[in-house]
Amino acid sequence: MTFVARGYLVASAALILGGGGAMAQGGHSHAASNGGQIQQIGAYEAELVVKGSDVMLYIVDKQEKKVDAAKFSATAVVLAADNQQKTVEMSPSGENRLAGKIDFPVAGKFRATVTLKSGTAEAGKGRYSLDAR
Repeated sequence: MTFVARGYLVASAALILGGGGAMAQGGHSHAASNGGQIQQIGAYEAELVVKGSDVMLYIVDKQEKKVDAAKFSATAVVLAADNQQKTVEMSPSGENRLAGKIDFPVAGKFRATVTLKSGTAEAGKGRYSLDAR
């Protein structure tokens, strides 16, 4: 492969990868009302918020209406300090919120893959990377 062709390949890959990130973060015309990060999980929008040892997931539908959290649960696989994976279980905690606790240190950003369940069925997964407060 020539130097010029290799340059086009690298530039194309950067545009594709960069565009994918923009799509994952974009598509939300509203701000995160609880100060967290919003991701699409299945048919829902889910905002993940981390404050101290509290982890909260707020769920709304596509019309941005609060969804009753009583029928949901979630599991977050979190990248903890020393590159260890830890699991946080979240259960209903009022209105449209699921909540859980972390009892381990996180280095830098709070990075997690959240699996949302409705009853025993998986509703979808979302990947988050946010600053813990």
